[in-house]
Amino acid sequence: MTMLQFLKQNLIKTFLLTTLPLFSIMSGAIAQPKQPYLTASNSACVCDPADPFDPKAKMPQGIYKGQCLYCQQRSVQLLTPVEAAPYKPRPGAIVFANFKHKNKFWVAQIPPNAVEDAIFQIQYYTVPASPYIAHGQIRFRLKPGYEAILVPQSRSSGKADKAIRVRDMVYVANGVGLKSAAWNPVTGVFDFYAIAQEMIALEDRIEDAFNFKFTDRVEQIRLALTPRQKQQILLNAIAQSSRDQTNVMYDTISRNCTTLALRVVDSTIGYIPEKYPKEQQEYFVNLPTGPQLNEALANKKLNPETLNEFLAEQIKKLPALQLPTAPYDALLRRELVNSRSKMPTLEQEFAAQYGKKKR
Repeated sequence: MTMLQFLKQNLIKTFLLTTLPLFSIMSGAIAQPKQPYLTASNSACVCDPADPFDPKAKMPQGIYKGQCLYCQQRSVQLLTPVEAAPYKPRPGAIVFANFKHKNKFWVAQIPPNAVEDAIFQIQYYTVPASPYIAHGQIRFRLKPGYEAILVPQSRSSGKADKAIRVRDMVYVANGVGLKSAAWNPVTGVFDFYAIAQEMIALEDRIEDAFNFKFTDRVEQIRLALTPRQKQQILLNAIAQSSRDQTNVMYDTISRNCTTLALRVVDSTIGYIPEKYPKEQQEYFVNLPTGPQLNEALANKKLNPETLNEFLAEQIKKLPALQLPTAPYDALLRRELVNSRSKMPTLEQEFAAQYGKKKR
């Protein structure tokens, strides 16, 4: 047995032994989401008739193909000049719908040359405490005076809400599924979840991270990008989300939160993972995020036995002698970490607001 084989075998054992107790605990510890779990009750999958940008999303493939997806998770939609005109955008602004903030959807407009920093966030967990098991997403910090302007897009309230401004936002790829679908580790997560590539206000993501009792920390790495690349990475994130919508399926190894965030990064810096030898290919082991997983845990639809079967199936997908990739190592490989990259963790940055929160 080679050293690499030995390491891989022991990594898999450690992964399974540390992950299963976590989900055994979580199955009884996670409360139901505060917001009602909404799915469309009509064949057209209309969630809000008063919302002109309701995506009417359906599961694109798998055993639940054609059924309506959860209403509160959406990819964004780039607006055409005609669609954007009523919002009176500034010249050169990018305008898109389905920006999420405070459990509502908004039309957002962002002026050109607005990005001050692009920050890769890695959310680690207390169990398993491993650099390989983490959630990846991209934070965009806008320049003062260049904030995103948000206008509510649904007309259901009957009154015009005032526009608000947001300086920090997050691109995050989350699993989105059906209320009625049952977790099936045999068919795999890719038959259960589509992916919503969401744009969400940072304060909403902070709440999600800090209210999840098994979050250890959220590391923040300021990406070493040129001024032009800082603007382009935001455009690429919005374009990728708008193009894919919820038409691609989640896969624990090859298409998850971290792989899609890095796809945005790679399209910006011209990094092509496929050109590297097989032994240098990247594999990120993830479980889906989002309210569907929380509900399954709360209702005890997930247990150590089903997760053991699921995780074993996912580990089998790794090529022989291939270890999972730590998200931070992927950033180092792309030369995106320099002397300016180090930042406080999210908890440290927002200690004044969230220091008294209990997990």
